[in-house]
Amino acid sequence: MTTEVVITEGDSKRNSDYSLQLNRWFLKPIGAWPSSPSTTRLEKIVSLILNIVCFSTLILTAIPSLLVIILEDETFNFKLKTFGFVNHWFVSSFNYAVLLMHNKDIRKCVSYIEADWRTVTREEDQHVMLKNARIGRYIAAFTAIFVQSSVLCFCFVTALNTVEIRIANETRVLHVLPCAVYKKLVNVDEIPTNEFMLLLQIWSTVIANFSTIGIFSLAAVLTAHACGQLNVITLWIAEFVNETRVEKKTGGFIQIGVIVERHLRTLK
Repeated sequence: MTTEVVITEGDSKRNSDYSLQLNRWFLKPIGAWPSSPSTTRLEKIVSLILNIVCFSTLILTAIPSLLVIILEDETFNFKLKTFGFVNHWFVSSFNYAVLLMHNKDIRKCVSYIEADWRTVTREEDQHVMLKNARIGRYIAAFTAIFVQSSVLCFCFVTALNTVEIRIANETRVLHVLPCAVYKKLVNVDEIPTNEFMLLLQIWSTVIANFSTIGIFSLAAVLTAHACGQLNVITLWIAEFVNETRVEKKTGGFIQIGVIVERHLRTLK
Protein backbone atom coordinates (compact mmCIF):
# COMPACT_ATOMS: atom_id res chain seq x y z
CA MET A 1 0.00 0.00 0.00
CA THR A 2 1.16 3.55 -0.71
CA THR A 3 2.05 5.38 2.51
CA GLU A 4 2.81 8.87 1.23
CA VAL A 5 1.46 11.50 3.63
CA VAL A 6 -0.51 14.16 1.79
CA ILE A 7 -3.23 15.13 4.28
CA THR A 8 -2.58 17.95 6.74
CA GLU A 9 -4.07 18.30 10.22
CA GLY A 10 -6.12 21.28 9.02
CA ASP A 11 -7.63 19.18 6.25
CA SER A 12 -8.55 16.45 8.73
CA LYS A 13 -10.28 18.96 11.02
CA ARG A 14 -12.23 20.48 8.12
CA ASN A 15 -13.27 17.07 6.82
CA SER A 16 -14.36 15.96 10.28
CA ASP A 17 -16.44 19.12 10.69
CA TYR A 18 -17.89 18.61 7.22
CA SER A 19 -18.99 15.09 8.14
CA LEU A 20 -20.61 16.06 11.48
CA GLN A 21 -21.71 19.63 10.81
CA LEU A 22 -25.41 18.97 10.17
CA ASN A 23 -25.70 16.67 13.19
CA ARG A 24 -24.28 19.44 15.35
CA TRP A 25 -26.74 21.96 13.90
CA PHE A 26 -29.71 19.67 14.59
CA LEU A 27 -28.76 18.60 18.13
CA LYS A 28 -27.19 21.72 19.66
CA PRO A 29 -30.40 23.82 19.66
CA ILE A 30 -32.11 21.20 21.83
CA GLY A 31 -29.07 20.56 24.05
CA ALA A 32 -28.56 17.01 22.80
CA TRP A 33 -25.12 17.39 21.22
CA PRO A 34 -22.67 15.38 23.39
CA SER A 35 -20.12 17.32 25.39
CA SER A 36 -16.40 16.83 24.83
CA PRO A 37 -13.35 17.44 27.05
CA SER A 38 -13.13 20.92 25.51
CA THR A 39 -16.73 21.81 26.41
CA THR A 40 -16.83 24.70 28.88
CA ARG A 41 -18.83 24.75 32.11
CA LEU A 42 -21.08 27.46 30.67
CA GLU A 43 -21.89 25.33 27.62
CA LYS A 44 -22.82 22.41 29.87
CA ILE A 45 -25.14 24.64 31.92
CA VAL A 46 -26.77 25.98 28.74
CA SER A 47 -27.32 22.42 27.49
CA LEU A 48 -28.94 21.44 30.80
CA ILE A 49 -31.25 24.46 30.66
CA LEU A 50 -32.18 23.58 27.06
CA ASN A 51 -32.97 20.00 28.13
CA ILE A 52 -35.34 21.22 30.85
CA VAL A 53 -37.01 23.80 28.60
CA CYS A 54 -37.47 21.39 25.68
CA PHE A 55 -38.86 18.56 27.80
CA SER A 56 -41.21 20.93 29.65
CA THR A 57 -42.44 22.42 26.39
CA LEU A 58 -43.22 19.03 24.85
CA ILE A 59 -45.07 17.75 27.92
CA LEU A 60 -46.99 20.98 28.60
CA THR A 61 -48.13 21.10 24.98
CA ALA A 62 -49.15 17.45 24.75
CA ILE A 63 -51.16 17.15 28.00
CA PRO A 64 -54.01 19.60 27.13
CA SER A 65 -54.46 17.85 23.78
CA LEU A 66 -54.32 14.40 25.35
CA LEU A 67 -57.15 15.40 27.70
CA VAL A 68 -59.30 16.23 24.66
CA ILE A 69 -59.03 12.62 23.51
CA ILE A 70 -59.78 11.25 26.98
CA LEU A 71 -62.42 13.64 28.34
CA GLU A 72 -64.14 15.41 25.45
CA ASP A 73 -67.18 13.93 23.71
CA GLU A 74 -66.01 14.45 20.13
CA THR A 75 -66.25 12.46 16.91
CA PHE A 76 -63.83 9.64 16.16
CA ASN A 77 -62.29 11.55 13.23
CA PHE A 78 -61.69 14.60 15.42
CA LYS A 79 -59.99 12.52 18.11
CA LEU A 80 -57.95 10.64 15.51
CA LYS A 81 -56.64 13.93 14.10
CA THR A 82 -55.76 15.12 17.60
CA PHE A 83 -54.09 11.80 18.39
CA GLY A 84 -51.74 12.25 15.43
CA PHE A 85 -50.21 15.38 16.91
CA VAL A 86 -50.21 14.05 20.48
CA ASN A 87 -48.49 10.88 19.31
CA HIS A 88 -45.89 12.97 17.45
CA TRP A 89 -45.08 14.92 20.62
CA PHE A 90 -44.87 11.86 22.87
CA VAL A 91 -42.80 9.81 20.41
CA SER A 92 -40.47 12.78 19.92
CA SER A 93 -40.16 13.12 23.70
CA PHE A 94 -39.09 9.48 23.78
CA ASN A 95 -36.59 10.12 20.96
CA TYR A 96 -35.25 13.09 22.88
CA ALA A 97 -34.84 10.99 26.03
CA VAL A 98 -33.01 8.31 24.01
CA LEU A 99 -30.60 10.93 22.66
CA LEU A 100 -29.83 12.17 26.17
CA MET A 101 -29.50 8.70 27.70
CA HIS A 102 -27.07 7.60 24.97
CA ASN A 103 -25.09 10.83 25.10
CA LYS A 104 -21.85 9.03 25.99
CA ASP A 105 -22.31 6.48 23.20
CA ILE A 106 -22.88 9.28 20.68
CA ARG A 107 -19.77 11.06 21.98
CA LYS A 108 -17.77 7.86 21.49
CA CYS A 109 -19.00 7.54 17.87
CA VAL A 110 -18.13 11.18 17.21
CA SER A 111 -14.66 10.59 18.65
CA TYR A 112 -14.21 7.58 16.35
CA ILE A 113 -15.12 9.68 13.32
CA GLU A 114 -12.74 12.46 14.34
CA ALA A 115 -9.95 9.93 14.96
CA ASP A 116 -10.54 8.27 11.57
CA TRP A 117 -10.16 11.61 9.81
CA ARG A 118 -6.98 12.37 11.78
CA THR A 119 -5.40 9.06 10.75
CA VAL A 120 -6.06 9.53 7.03
CA THR A 121 -2.69 9.87 5.31
CA ARG A 122 -3.53 9.21 1.66
CA GLU A 123 -5.48 11.25 -0.83
CA GLU A 124 -7.23 8.15 -2.23
CA ASP A 125 -8.57 7.25 1.22
CA GLN A 126 -9.70 10.83 1.77
CA HIS A 127 -11.68 10.83 -1.48
CA VAL A 128 -13.45 7.59 -0.51
CA MET A 129 -14.34 8.93 2.93
CA LEU A 130 -15.49 12.29 1.57
CA LYS A 131 -17.76 10.58 -0.93
CA ASN A 132 -19.52 8.67 1.84
CA ALA A 133 -19.59 11.72 4.12
CA ARG A 134 -21.34 13.61 1.33
CA ILE A 135 -23.96 10.85 1.05
CA GLY A 136 -24.57 11.01 4.80
CA ARG A 137 -24.99 14.79 4.64
CA TYR A 138 -27.45 14.54 1.74
CA ILE A 139 -29.60 12.02 3.64
CA ALA A 140 -29.49 14.13 6.81
CA ALA A 141 -30.37 17.31 4.91
CA PHE A 142 -33.22 15.64 3.03
CA THR A 143 -34.62 14.25 6.29
CA ALA A 144 -34.52 17.68 7.93
CA ILE A 145 -36.13 19.48 4.99
CA PHE A 146 -38.84 16.85 4.56
CA VAL A 147 -39.81 16.60 8.24
CA GLN A 148 -39.67 20.29 9.10
CA SER A 149 -41.34 21.53 5.91
CA SER A 150 -44.19 19.00 5.94
CA VAL A 151 -45.09 19.41 9.61
CA LEU A 152 -44.59 23.17 9.81
CA CYS A 153 -46.49 23.77 6.57
CA PHE A 154 -49.47 22.00 8.10
CA CYS A 155 -49.16 24.11 11.26
CA PHE A 156 -48.92 27.42 9.41
CA VAL A 157 -51.71 26.63 6.94
CA THR A 158 -53.97 25.63 9.83
CA ALA A 159 -53.04 28.76 11.80
CA LEU A 160 -53.94 31.00 8.84
CA ASN A 161 -57.55 29.89 9.19
CA THR A 162 -59.64 31.86 11.65
CA VAL A 163 -62.99 31.38 13.34
CA GLU A 164 -65.36 33.92 14.82
CA ILE A 165 -66.97 33.24 18.16
CA ARG A 166 -69.45 35.41 19.99
CA ILE A 167 -69.22 35.70 23.76
CA ALA A 168 -71.85 37.96 25.34
CA ASN A 169 -71.81 41.08 23.16
CA GLU A 170 -68.25 40.59 21.96
CA THR A 171 -67.14 38.93 18.72
CA ARG A 172 -63.68 37.42 18.77
CA VAL A 173 -61.59 36.29 15.81
CA LEU A 174 -59.39 33.37 16.81
CA HIS A 175 -56.76 31.31 15.04
CA VAL A 176 -57.47 27.64 14.47
CA LEU A 177 -54.93 25.66 16.49
CA PRO A 178 -53.00 22.86 14.75
CA CYS A 179 -54.07 20.56 17.59
CA ALA A 180 -57.18 20.93 19.75
CA VAL A 181 -56.76 21.53 23.49
CA TYR A 182 -58.94 20.85 26.53
CA LYS A 183 -60.68 24.19 27.03
CA LYS A 184 -61.52 23.56 30.69
CA LEU A 185 -57.78 23.45 31.35
CA VAL A 186 -56.65 26.10 28.86
CA ASN A 187 -59.27 28.61 27.71
CA VAL A 188 -58.19 29.21 24.12
CA ASP A 189 -61.31 31.29 23.46
CA GLU A 190 -59.41 34.23 24.93
CA ILE A 191 -57.29 36.04 22.35
CA PRO A 192 -53.98 36.21 24.30
CA THR A 193 -54.32 32.58 25.39
CA ASN A 194 -55.19 31.50 21.86
CA GLU A 195 -52.12 33.17 20.37
CA PHE A 196 -49.86 31.91 23.16
CA MET A 197 -51.06 28.33 22.69
CA LEU A 198 -50.56 28.63 18.92
CA LEU A 199 -46.95 29.74 19.37
CA LEU A 200 -46.37 27.05 22.00
CA GLN A 201 -47.64 24.30 19.69
CA ILE A 202 -45.48 25.49 16.79
CA TRP A 203 -42.44 25.80 19.03
CA SER A 204 -42.94 22.34 20.53
CA THR A 205 -43.39 20.95 17.02
CA VAL A 206 -40.01 22.38 16.01
CA ILE A 207 -38.42 20.78 19.09
CA ALA A 208 -40.13 17.47 18.36
CA ASN A 209 -38.95 17.59 14.76
CA PHE A 210 -35.35 18.29 15.78
CA SER A 211 -35.28 15.28 18.11
CA THR A 212 -36.60 13.00 15.35
CA ILE A 213 -34.30 14.52 12.74
CA GLY A 214 -31.38 14.21 15.15
CA ILE A 215 -31.79 10.45 15.48
CA PHE A 216 -32.25 9.84 11.75
CA SER A 217 -29.35 12.12 10.77
CA LEU A 218 -27.03 10.44 13.27
CA ALA A 219 -27.96 7.03 11.90
CA ALA A 220 -27.36 8.25 8.33
CA VAL A 221 -24.00 9.89 9.00
CA LEU A 222 -22.65 7.06 11.17
CA THR A 223 -23.74 4.43 8.66
CA ALA A 224 -22.25 6.38 5.76
CA HIS A 225 -18.98 6.78 7.66
CA ALA A 226 -18.84 3.06 8.46
CA CYS A 227 -19.44 2.28 4.78
CA GLY A 228 -16.61 4.66 3.91
CA GLN A 229 -14.26 2.85 6.27
CA LEU A 230 -15.20 -0.51 4.76
CA ASN A 231 -14.58 0.91 1.28
CA VAL A 232 -11.15 2.12 2.41
CA ILE A 233 -10.36 -1.36 3.75
CA THR A 234 -11.50 -2.88 0.44
CA LEU A 235 -9.15 -0.49 -1.37
CA TRP A 236 -6.27 -1.48 0.90
CA ILE A 237 -6.90 -5.20 0.37
CA ALA A 238 -7.04 -4.75 -3.43
CA GLU A 239 -3.77 -2.79 -3.41
CA PHE A 240 -2.09 -5.32 -1.12
CA VAL A 241 -3.12 -8.24 -3.36
CA ASN A 242 -1.93 -6.42 -6.50
CA GLU A 243 1.42 -5.51 -4.91
CA THR A 244 1.91 -9.09 -3.74
CA ARG A 245 1.26 -10.43 -7.24
CA VAL A 246 3.55 -7.94 -8.94
CA GLU A 247 6.42 -8.22 -6.47
CA LYS A 248 5.76 -11.91 -5.70
CA LYS A 249 6.01 -11.27 -1.96
CA THR A 250 5.03 -13.87 0.59
CA GLY A 251 5.37 -11.67 3.69
CA GLY A 252 3.49 -8.48 4.39
CA PHE A 253 2.23 -9.49 7.83
CA ILE A 254 2.46 -5.91 9.09
CA GLN A 255 0.23 -4.68 6.28
CA ILE A 256 -2.24 -7.49 6.93
CA GLY A 257 -2.24 -6.56 10.61
CA VAL A 258 -3.01 -2.92 9.80
CA ILE A 259 -5.92 -3.96 7.56
CA VAL A 260 -7.35 -6.36 10.16
CA GLU A 261 -7.00 -3.76 12.93
CA ARG A 262 -8.83 -1.15 10.85
CA HIS A 263 -11.55 -3.67 9.98
CA LEU A 264 -12.12 -4.57 13.64
CA ARG A 265 -12.23 -0.89 14.57
CA THR A 266 -14.88 -0.23 11.92
CA LEU A 267 -17.03 -3.15 13.06
CA LYS A 268 -16.76 -1.97 16.64
